[in-house]
Amino acid sequence: MPPDPRDAIWHETQVLLYNVSYAEQVQEALLVRWTWADSVTKIAVAISSAGSALAGLVFWKNTDYTFLWPLFTSASALLAILSKQLSVAENLKDHATSAAELSTLIIDIGTLIVRMKVNTEFAAAEFEKELLAFRGEYRKQSSKLKYDLLLTERLRKQVQEKLTASFSIEQNEPGK
Repeated sequence: MPPDPRDAIWHETQVLLYNVSYAEQVQEALLVRWTWADSVTKIAVAISSAGSALAGLVFWKNTDYTFLWPLFTSASALLAILSKQLSVAENLKDHATSAAELSTLIIDIGTLIVRMKVNTEFAAAEFEKELLAFRGEYRKQSSKLKYDLLLTERLRKQVQEKLTASFSIEQNEPGK
């Protein structure tokens, strides 16, 4: 008996769901990291800017502490420059957009899986077209992803372990 093409569609859909989920989880993890970096930078700039003004007022007449004023102003300027050079705002926007688009794709793939579960005798040709369309969308979304200096091997491994555990739990649920 020849292999059923529906088995191949089912398998490839599961693989695609895993890959898209991994990419989405990486984007969300990077969004968390960049949000943290943005918050820390903004707070540090605010503190050093306020500290600079305070140091200028308080320590201006005390020669023992006059070095603090240029130190605070330099720290404030350095943090502002770093934030701009690292394109923090752009990275936040890119990762948020990518995560949202990949999340939508996950829902669409999940819908296809539900349809295959409900109708186990689905038309292979029709579902193959849908699967290939989703693969094309994943390719398009993947091509938008840029190198990110905060994406470490450790982060990749953490995301993969979490996702693999999540997929294992889903596979062991009743009715799966």
